[in-house]
Amino acid sequence: MGRNSQSRSWDDILGLLFAGVGLLLLISLWSYHPSDPSLNSFGSDIKPLNLCGYWGAIFSDLLFQGFGGGSWVLVFVLFFQSYIFFTRQNEGLDRQLWLFGALGTLLFSCLFALHLGDKTFHQGHTQAGGFLGNMIVAFLLPVFNRVGLAIVLWLCAVAFLSLFSSHRMIEVLSYAGDWAKYMGAGFKESISKSVSFFRERLPRLPEFATEPKIFRRPKEVKEPGPRFFSLSSSEKEEEDFLEDEEESYDDSYDEDEIEEEDEEPTSKLNLSGYLTKKKKETSRRRLRPQMPRKVENWELPKISLLNDPPQGRTRLDEKELKLKSKLLVEKLAQFSVKGEVTGIKPGPAVTMFEFKPNADVKISKITDLADDLSLALSSESVRIVAPIPGRDVVGIETSNSQRETVFLKSIIQDDYFWDEEVKLPITLGRKADGEPRIVDLRKMPHLMVAGSTGSGKSVFVVSLITGLLLRHSPKTLRLVLVDPKQVDLAAINDIPHLVMPPIIDSKKAVGALRWGIREMEKRYRSMSKFGARGLEAFNDIVSELSKEQIDEHAAFHTELEGPYHPKSYYYEPLPYIVIVVEEFGDLMAVDKVNVEQAVVRLAQMARACGIHLVLAMQSPRKDVVTGLIKTNIPGRASFKVASKMDSRIILDESGAERLLARGDMLFLAPGVSKPERHHGPYLPEEEIQAVVEKWKEQGEPVYDQAAMKAVEGGGTTAPGEPSFDQDDEIKDDRYDEILEYVATQKEVSASLIQRRFRLGYPRAARMIELFESEGVVGPANGSKPRQVLIRELPR
Repeated sequence: MGRNSQSRSWDDILGLLFAGVGLLLLISLWSYHPSDPSLNSFGSDIKPLNLCGYWGAIFSDLLFQGFGGGSWVLVFVLFFQSYIFFTRQNEGLDRQLWLFGALGTLLFSCLFALHLGDKTFHQGHTQAGGFLGNMIVAFLLPVFNRVGLAIVLWLCAVAFLSLFSSHRMIEVLSYAGDWAKYMGAGFKESISKSVSFFRERLPRLPEFATEPKIFRRPKEVKEPGPRFFSLSSSEKEEEDFLEDEEESYDDSYDEDEIEEEDEEPTSKLNLSGYLTKKKKETSRRRLRPQMPRKVENWELPKISLLNDPPQGRTRLDEKELKLKSKLLVEKLAQFSVKGEVTGIKPGPAVTMFEFKPNADVKISKITDLADDLSLALSSESVRIVAPIPGRDVVGIETSNSQRETVFLKSIIQDDYFWDEEVKLPITLGRKADGEPRIVDLRKMPHLMVAGSTGSGKSVFVVSLITGLLLRHSPKTLRLVLVDPKQVDLAAINDIPHLVMPPIIDSKKAVGALRWGIREMEKRYRSMSKFGARGLEAFNDIVSELSKEQIDEHAAFHTELEGPYHPKSYYYEPLPYIVIVVEEFGDLMAVDKVNVEQAVVRLAQMARACGIHLVLAMQSPRKDVVTGLIKTNIPGRASFKVASKMDSRIILDESGAERLLARGDMLFLAPGVSKPERHHGPYLPEEEIQAVVEKWKEQGEPVYDQAAMKAVEGGGTTAPGEPSFDQDDEIKDDRYDEILEYVATQKEVSASLIQRRFRLGYPRAARMIELFESEGVVGPANGSKPRQVLIRELPR
């Protein structure tokens, strides 16, 4: 009895031990985070996010790296072994259980590797199948192909479950089918009960409980496009448009007018009983179309403000290049890749060896040897371009032992930078062969830049802006700068090119983007009225107009379209506008939906009217570079990034993770399938200050008031939706009728007016806001109706 009791006690202790280890492992795997310390990344200042602390982070990282998703099988094995000890079904460890556990771990690792491929855990670097799963799948794929291997692995999984459960295979499949039917029936029943529950109770809710807020957009309101695209196709569409949006249209493009309110109340209740609106005394001043005060005799900064680069290029040792070429051929021959080096092109940071393989060599064989070649050549990084577009050779790029610094002045001295046909030149740096590389942002027409810390991304963005400042005066170029980090673009401040002060609050950046949309729409209306298809054509037309022609044009449209419309057109040449966002990822983290909508609309439509985007980010994650943004911004540049996945997101292929730091970049031009390698220009701080100070001496910035108002408002108006200002005069043909009805009520809401008078919701909501400004109704009180402050009007 004593030994029996002692044996049972040990079984209980071992059961608790295995259950505890299983629970710790379960929590460790569930709370795994790629930034935690591991055997690959260790630091004393890194605080683990894993719920089981440092050792939990270590073990979860080891299991995920080794087995991927198959690691969860080990948790099941530990709990099952604990169950065996508690129920005393076996003495000691169940060897069959652990054998099946090992096989199950490998099997499910292979399944994860096959079906999930390169997907990772928690956006980390650990692949779904782990090292073993990916290695086994890579070995078996050439034998079975993907479909055959999937069939083999799933048959093995069913057989594994059959052996483990001691049931026949047909029984296992039958149980799985019954379970699926049971879950489907239960899910269907739950959905039907939920629908019935809400259907019975929804009509019982009071009216105000389901009433939308005042400024909430109706569900079925279609977002209008730019006005010059909206041609009436039928009388019904025109009638609906006039009924629902005639009031909001007057305020849609009122950004060029500033109204200063008097301190007196804007309205009063007449003793006769009718509410009469007192005319507001406003002082109005017309703003020029975003031009600084000094619009003539701008003097461009001279190129002499930049320091002269060192004379001559860093010459590489020819013997060293020939030795590397020989080692390259020998190392490739060891892997049965035979061929010869037909050319050597040394560049500022890397040297490209043009290798021509024999006819029987597969290209895929060469691309997998980058790490082996890096080891053989003692190179910091090796990148393989297979093949070079349009040629029968493979490019093998190796880092130089001595790197050359590319200065901005050496690039802008090229004649192409000053070509009149190149309106917005961007200096990418030097190509692999040392030639300057300059592109036109106008033809691109937008650019997306990615690069981790220390890669040279911020220096490139600053040099891009500086190059534009050397080519353009404030009369031909305006800038909108968004710099949430408050550091990278701090030097470029208080220059007359700025539309508004640099934005450092990510929440306000949405307002700047939406101002860009309104500016785009206003430009398109102006271009449409003058029959211009692009900004250059529009500037040529309006520059030849006399004052009499402009007044005649304004009078014609005043008579045709009403008094609000002439101010919605431009009659002077317009500058290019470049919107530069230094940390785009921070904007997406703050307000992803609105930022994405605004960026996509600008990227799709703003090219012809001269508005261009430059978006820079540190990590091009999928939630930052969404599909819509990526599709509409074809020009992309990438400096060194953290992982292969980041490179694929920004460039559609790997390679950026192998770049060198400090200016080494890949540029994917629109319409090109393979990225080009360049070394970006370096611009010292004193040269930036010299160019900026030159512009500061010529004039102070005159900020656009409408743009600043949009930024301070945080861009509360959705893209394409007309803006609304309560200070604007609004006339409605049903104003008196609605007012008489409101005076007879104790409470009123936008939905009540909408139903009573059969109006569109935006029109009803604006009437409520107008009544509030006149003192007819009280302020909003959540979702409750507003209190009416006046009584029945005398007849």
